[in-house]
Amino acid sequence: MQRRKRLLATLGVVAIMGSSLVACAGNDAAAGPTEPVPTTEEEVKGEIDTSKVQKSIIVGVDNPYYLFHHDVLIAQEKGYFKEVGIEEIELVQVEDPLPALIGGSLDFSLYDTDTTIAAAAKSKSSIKYLSVYLGGEANILGVGPGIETIEDLKGKTITGGQFGSRNDFLIRQLLKNNGLDPEKDVDLVSTGGQSNERLQSVIAGTVDGASLQIRHEELLKEAGGKFLMQELGRVPQIGWAAGKILEESPETVAAFLSATLKARQFINDQANKDEVLDFMESLDFELPEQYKAAYAAENNPTYHTGDGGFDTADMDEFIDLQTELEIIPAGTEWREYVDLVPLWRAQKSLGLPLNPAIESY
Repeated sequence: MQRRKRLLATLGVVAIMGSSLVACAGNDAAAGPTEPVPTTEEEVKGEIDTSKVQKSIIVGVDNPYYLFHHDVLIAQEKGYFKEVGIEEIELVQVEDPLPALIGGSLDFSLYDTDTTIAAAAKSKSSIKYLSVYLGGEANILGVGPGIETIEDLKGKTITGGQFGSRNDFLIRQLLKNNGLDPEKDVDLVSTGGQSNERLQSVIAGTVDGASLQIRHEELLKEAGGKFLMQELGRVPQIGWAAGKILEESPETVAAFLSATLKARQFINDQANKDEVLDFMESLDFELPEQYKAAYAAENNPTYHTGDGGFDTADMDEFIDLQTELEIIPAGTEWREYVDLVPLWRAQKSLGLPLNPAIESY
């Protein structure tokens, strides 16, 4: 960990633990967009005025896996931030970045879309959701040795994580889609931790199957297991949000998205795979060959959303479901807590089509 911190510091990026960030929700009413919402593409300003950009920013992410860091780090390494006027980036890994975003300790956060919108609705603070980061959702059931067919699952212990979570909902749905009754045919258990912990539970035999991620397939195979069921859907599951900086310096928000989207275009180009992985490995991110093998699946424009955009119908469906699961407060209108102007500006600055289209939003 110490070597990784020194390497990050060399790039002007410092990794610190979230325990040092303590913030409280504000009491102000939810703020509206800080720039006029354009009604046509021609009204969208693509040029970034670097004289108005904040020189240093603090960015929070919750997941230690390299996929959640590399847009920022590649943008830093390639000089994309400097092109838009941002000189220093502090990258913070914190279990839940939203309190710090609401309180102003963070300028940007990368976190679950539904949790971010729910926090914005509940806190009535100035935070706004900006852009989708992961727009594909892998629903995978990985199983241990000896389970070869769906029929073999009957009576086995399965976990999708904590009861009531989206992963728990998805694994139940996956079982149903494959002809099993999750209440009768298997023993569903509630577990904490993220997917890496669930993988280890399957390998250790603590559970017979669990909700896993694309990167876990080769590791599971080496332990004698397999992916028994999998589906990939279009879901705007994780994205960027901004706090007070959106009111104080909207130019910086457009600049941040422009730089990180440019990095994403570089990362998603499979010709750059080795360069990206070598760089991230030099920063001491855990990248066994099995994780590297997942690069093409994890870094493509469908999953690692190439333009930061989304289909509004997909967002409607996602928010409706998360409201039913009581993750988002009933009656929440997601558009009240989303500001797409910075994303449209970033897309236009890079010559990308506006997505979502103005007329669909």
